[in-house]
Amino acid sequence: MDEVINIMQDIGFSTNEAKVYLALIRKNPMSGYEIAKNTDITRTMIYDILKRLVHKGIVIEIEATPKLYSPVPYKELFSRCREDYLNKIATLEERMDSIESEPRANGYLINITDYEYMLGEIRNLIKEAKKEIYLSLWEQEAGIFMDDLQDAYNRGVNIISFSYGKLPYDFGVIYEYGIPSDVLKEIWTRRRIIVVSDRERILIGEGNETIEEISVITNNTMLIELAIDQLILDIIQWHILKNDDALPAVISKKSDYIDNIIKFHKKIGINYDRIPRRVEED
Repeated sequence: MDEVINIMQDIGFSTNEAKVYLALIRKNPMSGYEIAKNTDITRTMIYDILKRLVHKGIVIEIEATPKLYSPVPYKELFSRCREDYLNKIATLEERMDSIESEPRANGYLINITDYEYMLGEIRNLIKEAKKEIYLSLWEQEAGIFMDDLQDAYNRGVNIISFSYGKLPYDFGVIYEYGIPSDVLKEIWTRRRIIVVSDRERILIGEGNETIEEISVITNNTMLIELAIDQLILDIIQWHILKNDDALPAVISKKSDYIDNIIKFHKKIGINYDRIPRRVEED
């Protein structure tokens, strides 16, 4: 019974109000004297408690001599409480939507340490986009968000996608190498993901669940520009390689990509000793 009283306190009853209501559920109607006797609450207190419960619509007062009291059926009461709670949440959400965030919050990064949480944030960015979505992603995540992206495209959002793999959709503007998933795993251990929503908010994350790295989401303008610049450079290199026939039509093994990329870079005068190295490079 203590557990029931504790839960009733969680939804707004005081301890004594809960005791009175439960006593009336067991036996009703009862007079104030009978209720006091069944709850071990003093008669000087019981009538104030009953008055509050009647005012709240939890207990019904029956005109008699002496006055009798009966509880509102608990299913009816809890249904009413549930509806009232949901209405308050809806009103609160509406009020919160009208509160604008202070501009200075725009510069902060929100760290994301969980893969599923990251997927949820990506889905939110896609659903909230009004004008454009820029993506750099892999086949696995593209499959997860394909329906969300289709909905965004159908509502008029411009979608530009870049991928080293093969994307499972054909809408929007697509730049893809079409490298099979098993070969991609040999080339890169990391699966970097970039999502840009309306050029106002970005998420940069890690798709490989075995790599414990923090993903970030922000509307910091400098970082948004860096993410977009990275996408532009990836697309430019894709165009150059494609137009130069630098890669085979079908990439079936790691060397098909790596050896030809090195060969092409040497051709255009890139000296690997004089440029920055990637994190995973030896």
